[in-house]
Amino acid sequence: MTAGAVKRVNARQVALDTIAVVESGAPINEALSRVKGLSPADRALVTQLVYGVERQRRFLDAWIGQLRQGPVEPKIRNILRMALFQLHFLDRIPDYAIFHEAVEAAKRVNPRAAPMVNAVLRRAQRQAPTALSTGEAYSHPDWLVDRWRSRYGDYVIDILRQDNEIPPLTLRVDIARTSRETILDELRDRGLEAEPSPYVPEAIRVKGALWLEDFPPFQSGLVMVQDESSMLVAWVLDPKPGQTVLDMAVGLGGKALHMLERTQGRLRLTAVDLSSERLARFQSVLRERGFDAEVRVEVGDASHLLVHETEPYDRVLLDAPCSGLGVLRRRVDARWKKKPEDLMPLQSVQKRLLAAGLRVLKPGGVLVYSTCSVEPEETWAVIEEAPRWGGRRDSVIPFLPHPALNEWVSEGVLALPPGALGMDGFFIARLVKPEAGEMGDNNVHVSTD
Repeated sequence: MTAGAVKRVNARQVALDTIAVVESGAPINEALSRVKGLSPADRALVTQLVYGVERQRRFLDAWIGQLRQGPVEPKIRNILRMALFQLHFLDRIPDYAIFHEAVEAAKRVNPRAAPMVNAVLRRAQRQAPTALSTGEAYSHPDWLVDRWRSRYGDYVIDILRQDNEIPPLTLRVDIARTSRETILDELRDRGLEAEPSPYVPEAIRVKGALWLEDFPPFQSGLVMVQDESSMLVAWVLDPKPGQTVLDMAVGLGGKALHMLERTQGRLRLTAVDLSSERLARFQSVLRERGFDAEVRVEVGDASHLLVHETEPYDRVLLDAPCSGLGVLRRRVDARWKKKPEDLMPLQSVQKRLLAAGLRVLKPGGVLVYSTCSVEPEETWAVIEEAPRWGGRRDSVIPFLPHPALNEWVSEGVLALPPGALGMDGFFIARLVKPEAGEMGDNNVHVSTD
C-alpha cells in the first residue's frame, strides 16, 4: 500500500462482526451504533445485512439444515446465513461476488471449512428450501405463531409477513412550528420516497436511507422519529394547555415531547423513569427545544415515588414496560429473545403501576394505558383490574384522528395488531376517574371534555 493510502473497509466483514455482537446478546441497534468509519453506502449495506440476517434467521437456518448435514460452527453458520440472505432476498449482488466473499470469510475463520461453504452455496442455487413449517417459512418462533393463530386465525400470515417487511422510517412533524408539506419537500429534494401518513396528520412515512444526523429539520427539532401508532397515545390522552400531566415511564420522551408540541409547551409535566441515562437524554432534548422549564423529572419506580404525592394530576400516561411483541418488525432480534413465560412477571409490574397512576389521578381526570404489545396478559388482563383502583373505561374513538382506526377498536379500546394499517402493533386504553357521586361501573363511556 502506498503512503497515505486508506485501506478500504470490508463492509461484509463488518456485518459479520456485528451479527456476532448481536448473537452475544447486544440489542441490534446498540450493536450497529458501534460501527464507525464507513461510507454512507457501506453503512447502508451493513445495516441491511445485519437486520436481514436477524430477521430471517430461522428461515436461513432451516435452509442450511437442508443443504448441509451435520453441525456447523457458529462463525461459519453466520457466513452461510449472510450469503444465503443475499442470494434469496437481494437481487443487486451477483452470485459470484456472494460466493467469493463467503469463501474468503470462511478462510479467515477456518480454512478447512471454505470448500464446504462453496459447496453449500452452489447447492443453494439449485435447491430452494422445501416443506417448511409456518414458523420456519416466516422466521418466527413456533410459540408466537401458535399464540397469534389462536387469536387471529388465518390473519396470522399477514402479521408474520408484516413483521418481515422493512418498516418505513416514520417522522413526527412539529406542525406548530412548520408544515408537513415543507418537510415532505425537503425529503423529496434529497431523492427520498416520502409520503404523508393517511391516518395521522403530523406523520410522514419515509423509504430509503435517511441519515438523521445530516437532516437539518431533525437537528433543529422540527421532526422526531416515532411510529404512527405510538403518536396516537397523545391524541387519546388529549392533554389541554395548563393541565398537570404525569408520564410514569417516560423513556426517551417521544410521547411526552409530542404532548408538549400539541400544547406548545403549556403543560406542567412530571416525567418519571427508572433510567437516569434515559432521563438525561430526555432533558437534553427538552433544553434544546426550550421545554425544560415546564418539566420536572424524577428517577425511580413511579409506583414508589408516587406514594407521597399530594397534588393529583389532570392527565396520567402509563406507557407500560412490556414484551414489545407488537414491534418485532423494528426490533427484529427480539423475536428470538422473548419467551411466553416473560409475560406474567411483566403483568405484575403493569398492574402495580396502573394502580399507582389511578391513585394520583384527579376525579374526572384521564389515564391512558398503552403498550407496544397486544398480548392479552399485558393489555386486557391489566385494564380489567382498573375498577378496583377507581378507573373505568372511556372510548378512544372520539379522540382518534382517522375513522379507519375504528375498525381496530373493541369495547372502546384500540388494539392494533402488528402491521395493521402499516403501523406497529399497539394497545391504547383510555380510563377515567369518576367525579364524586358518579357510578363506578365498568361500562364504556364517551367523554365530552
